[in-house]
Amino acid sequence: MRLAKVKRVVSSTLGELPLVAGGHSFRPSSYKRETKDAEVHENFGYLETPQAAELKIKLQAIMDVSEFKDISDDSVTIYLDDGNQHMMPRAWVVDAVELGDGEMSVTYNSGKSEKL
Repeated sequence: MRLAKVKRVVSSTLGELPLVAGGHSFRPSSYKRETKDAEVHENFGYLETPQAAELKIKLQAIMDVSEFKDISDDSVTIYLDDGNQHMMPRAWVVDAVELGDGEMSVTYNSGKSEKL
C-alpha cells in the first residue's frame, strides 16, 4: 500500500500554485459525529454536523501575499500523487497569508469537496 500526498494544486483564480516539498494537508468535506448516550445500548446514537473541506499548503514565496486576501469564490483542484483528484468549489482563503523564510502558508476552506 502506498501513502498518498498532495502533488499539485491548481486555483482557477491564480493558476498552478508553487508548492514547496512537504508540509501540505487535505481534509475532504465530511461529517463530524457526536455520540449521544442512552440508558440501553440499543438506543445509543449520534448527531451529524457537516464539516468543511480544508486544504493547508506551503508555497514558495515567489507570489505577492496580497494576491490571496480577496479570494472568496475560487475553484481549487488538488492532485494527489496516487492519481486521485479532488475539487473544492467556491473555496475561500481562511486567514491572512503568513510569510516565512521564503515560504507562505495558505489555508483554503470550502463547504464541500468532490472526488473527480
